[in-house]
Amino acid sequence: MEDSSGKAGCVAVIEDLDTAELRAHGLERGPDDLIRWRRDSPDHPRNWSSRRKGFDTTVIIFFRVFRHCSQHNRSKLRRIPSYRQRPVTDNIFVKAAVADPLRDEYSLGKRLSLVSITFMYNLGQAFGGLFIPPLSEIGGRRLPYLISCALFSLSCVVVAAIPHQSAIWIGRFIGGFASAVPAVVTAGSVEDLFNTRTRIWIVVLWNGGSTAGLCFGPVYAAYINAAHGWKWVYYSSAIVTAVTFLCLLGVQESRPSKILKAKIAKLRGCSKIHNLDWHNPDESPNMASLVNLVLIRPVHLLCTEPLVMMVTAISAISWGIIYFFTESLTKAYTSMGFSNTEASLPFLAMASGVLLTSLPRLWDMRVAKRRQAQHKPVQPEDKIVGFAFAAPALAVGLAWYAWTVPPAAPAGLPWIVPTLALAPVGFAVNEMAYTLSGYLADAYLLYAASAFCGLAFVRALVSGLMPLAALALHDALGANLAGTVVAGLALVFCGAPWVFFRYSRTLRQRSPFARFSLQSHLRTQIDRDNI
Repeated sequence: MEDSSGKAGCVAVIEDLDTAELRAHGLERGPDDLIRWRRDSPDHPRNWSSRRKGFDTTVIIFFRVFRHCSQHNRSKLRRIPSYRQRPVTDNIFVKAAVADPLRDEYSLGKRLSLVSITFMYNLGQAFGGLFIPPLSEIGGRRLPYLISCALFSLSCVVVAAIPHQSAIWIGRFIGGFASAVPAVVTAGSVEDLFNTRTRIWIVVLWNGGSTAGLCFGPVYAAYINAAHGWKWVYYSSAIVTAVTFLCLLGVQESRPSKILKAKIAKLRGCSKIHNLDWHNPDESPNMASLVNLVLIRPVHLLCTEPLVMMVTAISAISWGIIYFFTESLTKAYTSMGFSNTEASLPFLAMASGVLLTSLPRLWDMRVAKRRQAQHKPVQPEDKIVGFAFAAPALAVGLAWYAWTVPPAAPAGLPWIVPTLALAPVGFAVNEMAYTLSGYLADAYLLYAASAFCGLAFVRALVSGLMPLAALALHDALGANLAGTVVAGLALVFCGAPWVFFRYSRTLRQRSPFARFSLQSHLRTQIDRDNI
């Protein structure tokens, strides 16, 4: 009896020592005997200081915003005033106008010019969005940011410094490949750093800044081009992204599982804790596991998860609709007497629509507070009410614009009338991006980057093909009828939010992968979202 009691006492002492040492490292042993984070651990990204979070978030969001702002600029291939004034929405506005310059300078057909400018960029973005984000779940967030920033800067130099057609194809593909990283990995970084309530406003800033960057791109390009020529549009982008690269060196890794892995590896080397097993959702012990994480998992999500399929289809088609919409923008305003420079300015109205995104967020915050008062977790479906406003706003804005521009517009109709239509379009584009991307991040948690892969791949391909279809449609129907077709497509989406409200929660709860993602999240996070 004494030996038994003595052994039990020794075990208890050892367990107390283990607990104390784990507590000193911000860790604890869970009921399943696996090591996990303590809720008060200062090393967990959600417990970092406001200064640390602020710096990292600012640098990451700036990289994404500037990438959007300069994305259109990188398509300026000649000193042609009419071309530098094209409006911008994620490389949408370059298609028809750049066909003639490319045809003259490189002896290409108009459609081949569009392929080299638009499709190659989006093809690179599609593959970048498919392969790189899952690697952020294996190697962390920081390394993909550094690699993509360096590649983005390099692509600008390639296009500007090498006067050959091959430089356009290569530079555009590299730039598109690199641009996929901040577009989708940022969602994972935001989820790492902030709980559900805080993410509402961080993602608003992220999406709003990106949309505003798209709208301010022409102004940026016009001033640089007028002062120093088109090559300095590329060189300035390369310089800014090089400086951003230096700032990214100061950003810390935020993937909780990667940080936990490093802490446990350190404990194994310097402690006597008898059991340091932990749950690692990112483990890839062999090549087969790596292929599964990088390729099989995103494809599996895209092809078998109804929620991912729904969000991907809605996002790709709605974004593609904007490609149709932009075909006649510059022509419409120049036909109303605007100069080439002035013709780009009305699209700042699209940026003003981003401000309207704050209104649905007030409702989101109200729901979050009510959930907190009830001691219930905030559900992903609680934050998509803005989708119900964005869908009709897009249809109304497109129809409004289509029939207030020449030649169908009444004679003497002020230019402000079609310009005001751009505000609801800007709101709709930003709000749909916010709600749908936010929903995927909340529904798939640790695997948000993988969930975005299929969406990014499909949307990029659709975006690359839409200019070719838009060219044919506008040539055949003209600006007004083509705009009507686009508005009709947008009208179909007005019913999508209600379908989403009706079935998304059930689909998420039935999804084995969503449930597994939640379980993995609870094992590697500090679970602040349940309050």
